[in-house]
Amino acid sequence: MSVFRSVPARLRVFLMAGAAMAVPGLAHADWRKAETAHFIVHSNGFERDLRDYAVELERIDQLMRTYFNLPQAEGERRLPVYIVRTRREMAVVEPELPDSTAGFYSANFRDVRAVAVKHAGDETLRHEYGHHFMFRNFPGAYPAWFREGFAEFFSTATVTSSGSATLGKSPFSSIMVLNNFRWLPMEKVLAGEFSYADSRETGAFYAQSWLLMHWTLTDPERRRRMDGYLADTAHGMPSDEALKKHFDMDAEQLGQTLRAYLAAGPRYAELDVGSVEPALTITRLPASADNVLLLDLNARNGGPAQQGPEMLTRARKEVADHPGDAMAQMMLARVELRWGDPAAAEQLVQPLLDADPANVELLLLMADARITAGDKLNDPDARERLYRQARGFLARAYAADPGDNRVYQSVAYSRRFTADYPTENDVELWRRAIALAPEVASNRPVAAEAMLQHGLIDEAERVIQPIANDPHGAEPPERLRRILDRIAAARAGNAPDVPAAASTN
Repeated sequence: MSVFRSVPARLRVFLMAGAAMAVPGLAHADWRKAETAHFIVHSNGFERDLRDYAVELERIDQLMRTYFNLPQAEGERRLPVYIVRTRREMAVVEPELPDSTAGFYSANFRDVRAVAVKHAGDETLRHEYGHHFMFRNFPGAYPAWFREGFAEFFSTATVTSSGSATLGKSPFSSIMVLNNFRWLPMEKVLAGEFSYADSRETGAFYAQSWLLMHWTLTDPERRRRMDGYLADTAHGMPSDEALKKHFDMDAEQLGQTLRAYLAAGPRYAELDVGSVEPALTITRLPASADNVLLLDLNARNGGPAQQGPEMLTRARKEVADHPGDAMAQMMLARVELRWGDPAAAEQLVQPLLDADPANVELLLLMADARITAGDKLNDPDARERLYRQARGFLARAYAADPGDNRVYQSVAYSRRFTADYPTENDVELWRRAIALAPEVASNRPVAAEAMLQHGLIDEAERVIQPIANDPHGAEPPERLRRILDRIAAARAGNAPDVPAAASTN
């Protein structure tokens, strides 16, 4: 049972001299990782801070599972989390992020991770985990306001060691924006129309998204109505029609309703989620991590082609500076694979794999190198020979960790040019990859296409629907529309002869 309490709608800021002291950055940082049941948290700060972050994330996970009545996850791949000291370090990972970014969450074919700047506060980390929790447990084509509002709603949650929790407290920044700056028209918020380049528009969008989510989640009837609204907009209904249908109001009236809700004072809940004292293991990473780890994260994403020469130069220098260092060699292998020579990547990985033959990351790298080399060949026999070799490495990765979604999707991807693709086993591979990592949207179109080849119309629709009408998604809308058209045609009994697409990323 939760009890909602009022909090002031307006806050005043009192600046206290000497309340904060600058702590100079260290010339060298010790990277460590803390492993818990659901997370692998990396940090280049103090060990006690790393421990606190890991425990905090486990407690927030428990709170969210309690709130949504979800069971404990079994067999899920743990979420890698990286706590960096500065935005400059974050820019090494994602060079194209806006300077004001304090954290981000990414889920793609090669990697799933959350990254946050330490001094931005714990709210940023909880916000990014909110994204992961939603995409993993409730995959769907959500509007931008819902995605960000959901993450903001849980960003202020707190859980003590005894299990006493609060949920729904107002973010200070949102209250300041809502009370002191011009609001965006609600039709723009609902449509996700704002400029990231305009800090005031961005601030208003996030603040109004939080307020709309708070208004929704703190009342069971509004939650029920919002479920209907989201279902209809996910199927293509314009937001103004869905708003009228489910809430009997237009966007302007919604804005007025939210202003009144803000003036009355948003409430927060107190609840008990049970004692959470997670077991964790802390490991110190090699000294090379200070210069290598963030470059490795960049390489995992593949990045734009224009950064290739600089990445190759930096990566090769780090290997020269750290001879025989496994982390540096793995990083350079990824860089070579993305921007350089796949054969050079293999030469770096093979000695490491000889020393550690069950290392999943190394096995995936070797498979990726063979697949990448095969993708560049025009001779189908030579290409398939490399793909078969890749599947040999993937079979070993499966034996080492059958719960890694990347194994299944890579095997299926390597088979896309074979004459009998997709077989029932290929469909099962895509099915398993999605079950293990529903947040990786790029697997869904190719899985749906494979299912349609086998006449699995209903399943293909269930797989593609979560991203089918997402205007902000990474998948090309034209491709999604073609899949939906094929589903409609198959239901009508005149399915077009459209081959499954070869690319997943």
